[in-house]
Amino acid sequence: SQPPSAAVLRDRITRARELLGDTYRVCALGGNTCRCTGTLVFSNMLGDAIREINADGDVLCSAEALGAPAQVGPRMCWCKDGVAWGDDVRKGVAAMVRQGLTPRVEIASDEIPAPGCDAESDGVWYGCVTMARRWDTTVVPQVMIRAAPAEEQLDMTLRKLDACKALAPGASLRVLGVRSGQGSDEIEMPVGRAKFCSVVYRPDEGATWTAKIAPLHCAAEPGSCTTTPCECRRATDRKLELFTPEGRQCWACAEPGKEYQFRVNALAEQMEGTGVSWWPPSGINCPPILWMFMDWRAVFGGCPVVSGYMCLLFGCLLLRKVEELTGGLLPWTRVAPLFGPALKRGEAWRFVSFTFVHLQFLDLFHNLLTLLDTLDVEGTPAIVLGDGSNLKCGVGAKQNFMCYPSIGIGSAHTLGVALFSAAIGGMASTWLGFRAVFTGASNLGFGLSGAIVALYALYAGAELDQSTSVQRSFQDWVWLRLIFVGFHIAMEWIRGVSQRDAAGLFSHTAAFGAGFGYVLYFLPPMGDGSLLPADRPYIVPCAYDSSEGLVDVASGAPECVRLFSQLYEYSVPKVQHNAMLMFVATIGFTLLNIFVLQRRTSSSEAVLLGGMEVSAVCCVRKPAAAEGSRTPSWRNSNLEGKDIFLWCDVISVSRLQVPAEGATLQPMLELRVVGRDPKRAEGFLLQEQPEAKGTTRPMEGGDTLECRESLFLPVRFSKASYVQLVLRDPAAAGGADAGCLGVASLPLTQALRFNRKEYNERKLTFTPVGDGQRVCTSRTVAHVVFRSLQCDELPRLKRRIVKELEDRRFELAYREREVQALREMQANEADGEGGGAGGGGALVRAPARGVRHPRRGHGGVRPVHGGAADARRRGRRGLRRGVAAITRLAAVTAPAGDLGGSLLGR
Repeated sequence: SQPPSAAVLRDRITRARELLGDTYRVCALGGNTCRCTGTLVFSNMLGDAIREINADGDVLCSAEALGAPAQVGPRMCWCKDGVAWGDDVRKGVAAMVRQGLTPRVEIASDEIPAPGCDAESDGVWYGCVTMARRWDTTVVPQVMIRAAPAEEQLDMTLRKLDACKALAPGASLRVLGVRSGQGSDEIEMPVGRAKFCSVVYRPDEGATWTAKIAPLHCAAEPGSCTTTPCECRRATDRKLELFTPEGRQCWACAEPGKEYQFRVNALAEQMEGTGVSWWPPSGINCPPILWMFMDWRAVFGGCPVVSGYMCLLFGCLLLRKVEELTGGLLPWTRVAPLFGPALKRGEAWRFVSFTFVHLQFLDLFHNLLTLLDTLDVEGTPAIVLGDGSNLKCGVGAKQNFMCYPSIGIGSAHTLGVALFSAAIGGMASTWLGFRAVFTGASNLGFGLSGAIVALYALYAGAELDQSTSVQRSFQDWVWLRLIFVGFHIAMEWIRGVSQRDAAGLFSHTAAFGAGFGYVLYFLPPMGDGSLLPADRPYIVPCAYDSSEGLVDVASGAPECVRLFSQLYEYSVPKVQHNAMLMFVATIGFTLLNIFVLQRRTSSSEAVLLGGMEVSAVCCVRKPAAAEGSRTPSWRNSNLEGKDIFLWCDVISVSRLQVPAEGATLQPMLELRVVGRDPKRAEGFLLQEQPEAKGTTRPMEGGDTLECRESLFLPVRFSKASYVQLVLRDPAAAGGADAGCLGVASLPLTQALRFNRKEYNERKLTFTPVGDGQRVCTSRTVAHVVFRSLQCDELPRLKRRIVKELEDRRFELAYREREVQALREMQANEADGEGGGAGGGGALVRAPARGVRHPRRGHGGVRPVHGGAADARRRGRRGLRRGVAAITRLAAVTAPAGDLGGSLLGR
């Protein structure tokens, strides 16, 4: 007999389907292709369901293709025929899910021929209240659909549409987009309570979509694709049809000529052996601090705000160096740092601009590392790893079970956190140090860290692990990330306490709280939709007991957020209200501190920072000689003419020529402050009277003279002033330039230019003068250290030096008395040496005045046990120790005495 034709086979299949009706039919055995349009169930041979999905065409019947766990034994696929819903319905439902809405399926009665989504049709629509099945075949109620990933919600909605269509084959169907828990299980629901409505099926038309939706754009990043029907964002891009490793169809858009980049396997082969392929294939092993070194282009594209901040910080450091080279021509240091008195003139930009000021690269490097570790607050870049998978969860055709979750707040909110936390931290710093100068981007790093803690607290509290599109748990990873941030904060507290930096510690804590509060007040979107099903999935219905009548069930439960766990649940309006109160209180107290508590502080105060002036630039009063000139206000210095103290520590003078035999030389170093450049003046200005001068004691030595002496000069600051060092021979007689061996000079602003340390250590080369070439050469160097003191700092320094002098005097007196007692003990032992040669336990006492420690208050008698020889040896050892101690203390006390004497004298 002849085999049946294709037409006959199709007729037989159609009659078999009509006979089977709503029952499942065997589609394929494991490993074969199943052609199914409707609900597909993957099971074992006994009929136990393992996986249930919506199919629309040919599907490979295997655990890998269907995303089911690997099973041992034969498997088979079953199919329950449904409706081919088409791309329009899929796009519409996907757009609804992306907005955080829960699809509610309704069936129309036969009262109206063509019911729609208007209010007049409310009476003919009834909810299709059925239990839904997830991919793993677990049954969940309608209210729990929102907890599933976006792709799974779409699949569950399509299967529910098939089920509702089977309940009423001749009725129309529509879908409403409602909030989770908003009466989704009610029989009737007015269309006005829904955020979205569309008719999806009519008996005479089939599958349709009547609502307007925003276009769903395809993935445009290499190594990624979109499984929902989508469109290209740009008309010039080419839409590619791809397949995931599981065999599911997906789409991506590529620029013309770059289609090869979306072939993940080909890209992995292309990278084989290159510098990128050595990076670990597991994204969890790649913390944010490494992302910039893995693919800086992807980081700049995925995190433009944080990356731009880092580039801007480095550029501002170069701007600071340009300012130093030009002598302050560009007043960056004057206008940018946070300085309390300048705020009294309305210079509010300093609350943000101070984060861009760094005195040296080491400070900037530390802050850059902090910013690199906070890249994930903005988002996770789509970096292709060495095995072809993607660092970003939910992106890429090759699945990576150790990917990095993208739960950032986006670029706009990241910029808001950066600016807001910097301003709040700056405000808090002025409370404890109004006249201090604050610089650095550490507040920025702490603000972003606070935002990270808030994001992960919301993630853990809402238990969003169950709603991600990636089948893995991030709970342990979230707590590990929080531990890293906590370690950073703890180290800062240790630094602040050890260095007694109360203002900096308080400022960093306030910035951290500002970043945390920003997230709780604005509730920014979490992620970009690649991992979580909604923009704000951390907003959950509040836990309540409807039997107690706490809320109206018809209006739905109020919205809450949970921090770290379900135990800490707070309503959204209350959290936002408390955050707003904290922000307003911070701003209000800052204004009170500036204009009321600090009303006696002059707004024209100025200080030096690294040799550059920091003062107000707005409404600066011009000098009398400059009245009517067009010089801008920021060019008029507030520091010009202010009294300061120039503190110079003279360490040594080296590389001198040793004089001839028999000649003696005891030079001394003279420190002078003059009004112009000595190098350009005749005679190095040695004949002119300096503004201030100080001289060291004569120094003795060979080619290197050790001095260790401090000089203090009260001067008036001027950008035109110069510091001059003159090496003199005090034995020479004559005029002002007699006995001058060599001179060295530098501008006063350069002498006071220091970075992280509060001093400027310089080695100045002398220029020989006259007969000084016999001693001083062009290689002679003076090792000095410059400091600057304000007038109000002098009393504190005086008290510290007086205290140190008193301690040294007490210690010196104690050692002298101890040595005297030991000498008397030795003399007594010598007198009684003949009768105590074999004696043991002889007792020798010190004089009645004894040895009394000036601080401890004990002493007077010291017993010495043993023979006379032992006592003599102990006495000699004690004598040597005492003499060495006196010599050491005298050497240390001498410079301190000179320093104290010079201060007390002035």
